[in-house]
Amino acid sequence: MIKILLFISVVVLTAFGANAQCTPDPQYTVAGVYPDSTTGMPPACIDVAYDETITVVVPLDTTIMIGPIPLTLTFDSIVVSSWTGLPPGFTYSCYDAQNTAGPLDQCAFEGATSGCISVTGNPTMADIGSYQQIINTDTYTTPASPLGGNPTVTVVDYYYIHIIDCINNVQAITKSKFLLYPNPATSAITLNGLNELDVASVCVVNMEGEILRKYTDITGPALDMNLSTLANGMYFVKIDYNDTIETVKFIKE
Repeated sequence: MIKILLFISVVVLTAFGANAQCTPDPQYTVAGVYPDSTTGMPPACIDVAYDETITVVVPLDTTIMIGPIPLTLTFDSIVVSSWTGLPPGFTYSCYDAQNTAGPLDQCAFEGATSGCISVTGNPTMADIGSYQQIINTDTYTTPASPLGGNPTVTVVDYYYIHIIDCINNVQAITKSKFLLYPNPATSAITLNGLNELDVASVCVVNMEGEILRKYTDITGPALDMNLSTLANGMYFVKIDYNDTIETVKFIKE
């Protein structure tokens, strides 16, 4: 099963360039994908080469419940079948040195192995904005497992790559489409991630919900906000876009 699967992955994924060899982060031993949804991917600074490693830890097996009956599924492999949303000029490549039945660099990670995905690019001023990553994966169990080797499709959509002008240090990043930096802030703060959105307004509010700043004429991917007259403390930025309101917290000091 896995040899057929890996042959298919070679045909589909060869175009993504497979000679680069990343190294999985050894601190991660529990099954999962790292960085996780809470940590997210680090921002990319314009005119600075971007190189982020995603570590993929695949377990040997897992147990699921079908009603009251526990079933053990043995993993054949997890395959990245497609990836969309990368910023212009960005690419990815995969590597799993522990693979035994198939190529090491074709985005197929066998059971009981730790592999990695390298995301690289050279962002420019024209690329400033936030890019949601949509990663489709197929999880295969062995033919002898209860699912008979049929794939389970999983979509990973919690990663965002924020491309910013790193004038100030970025100290906080979340899985949100929006990024505020620097945070904590002193005299000014930048909201990034407004590209390709129908933004009605952006407001700075205090802990009591009072609107202190309101911006409605927003045309670019980022908005600079002057904080010089605000007292030190905690504030929120509320973004009203596409009939949705999202709130991001920051500290003025």
